[in-house]
Parts: sequence; structure tokens; C-alpha cells
Amino acid sequence: MPQGQCKLCLKTRDLQDSHFMPAALYRATRNAAAANPNPAVITSRGTVQTSQQMKDFLLCKDCEEVFNKNGENYVMSQVNRGGKFPLLETLLKATPTKIAAGFSWYDIVAVPNVDREKLGYFALSVFWRASVHVWRKPEPASTSIDLGPYEDVLRRYLLGQTHFPANVVLYFIVCTDTASQDSFHVPSRGQKAQYTTYTFQTRGINFFMTVGKQIPESMRRNCSVTSPHKWIFSRSCEEKLIEAAARLQK
Repeated sequence: MPQGQCKLCLKTRDLQDSHFMPAALYRATRNAAAANPNPAVITSRGTVQTSQQMKDFLLCKDCEEVFNKNGENYVMSQVNRGGKFPLLETLLKATPTKIAAGFSWYDIVAVPNVDREKLGYFALSVFWRASVHVWRKPEPASTSIDLGPYEDVLRRYLLGQTHFPANVVLYFIVCTDTASQDSFHVPSRGQKAQYTTYTFQTRGINFFMTVGKQIPESMRRNCSVTSPHKWIFSRSCEEKLIEAAARLQK
């Protein structure tokens, strides 16, 4: 086990072989009945099926445990696995607060038992991992995003040193389509103008992040973590899955 500086706490420690995306996603996406049971991974050459997981020596054991406790374990209990999709099932048992813009909207009153804080912590941990390290795909190409000044802002939040970052907005979108429920993809960058958007998906839950000082107030009011309503959205994500695949292949 190599020793080096942990990217999160910045201390010199024994480093763990840290996963970019949770190992549970790879296990859940394997199809044991198929001729090739391995999950599909999007690369610059297209989609390939492989057992190779994106991981590297990045975090110390203590920081890995912080990530697990504060978000990853909870989120992996809510994604689509083994024919059950607990988060979607929770929404389907509730009445949407409203239906607008192609989404079903659920506020904190409609679904009070969904832990928005842990969903948000997990989402920011994955976006941060995508920014702080260059992750190798199953080919010479690599994947990463550039969060600029927000990289260290997220790091300090993940360590518990600050509150949820200002000028960061998160949306949680629960996907109703089968393609999104049976797949996952790493973060990619979308729009870049007055503010920048990023997205990634974990077997039925799409995490959409916007950063920037110029984020419109209308977007801030709909944040799944910091807004009074703490909205969770639901709709088909298949179109967004296709768009993300196109960005990741560039």
C-alpha cells in the first residue's frame, strides 16, 4: 500500500485503492445471464464492456470511511439494484407536489424521509473526485472535469470544515426510464456560460450540479439541498443519458 498525500485531508498517509465510481455500481450493472456479463463503459471509441474499474491510490482509509458514512452507503441503498429501486418506489407512493416542465416535483413535505443531505454529499464527492484526479478509462484516454476554484471549496465541505458551498446548486432527478435505471456514467460538463453545469448518473439517479456566481435566483430556489422545498424531481432521463454519452466520447 503506497504512502502519499491524501487528496482530501492533505495529510501524508497510507493510500487506499480508491474507486472513482462506487464498486457497488459495477456489481449491480453486471448481467450474469449475458454472454458478456460485464458493465458497459463509455469511452472515446464508443461503449465497451469491461470488468476494469476506474480506481487509483487517492484517499487515506479515514477519508474513505468519511465518504462511505456521509453519503455513499446511503445512496447505494437507494439506486436500482436487484430489481428494486427504493428511491423511485418512495416517490411513487407519494403524491407529487406539482407537475411542471416535464418533471414530477416532490418537496420535503411529500417525501420527508429521503435524506437530501447524504444524496448531496455523495454527489459533491463524485464531482470533486472527477476534478481532483485524472481517471483512466479502459483505454489510453482519460476522464476528468475542471471545477476551478470550486475544487477546494468542495474539498473543505466534504471534510466538514464549511457548510454547503455558496454558488453551488444541486438537482436530484429520479429516472423513470429503464435505460437510465440499468446504467451509470461518470461526470461530464454541460453548459458553460455565466455558470457551468455538470452531471453524472448512478443507476436511476441523475445528479445535476451548477456552479457560478451568476446562477439565476430561479435555479437557486429549486436546489434539492438548500432550497426551502428541497425538491426531488422525476422524469425519463434517456435523452440526457444519450447527451452525456456523446460528451464523454469526445
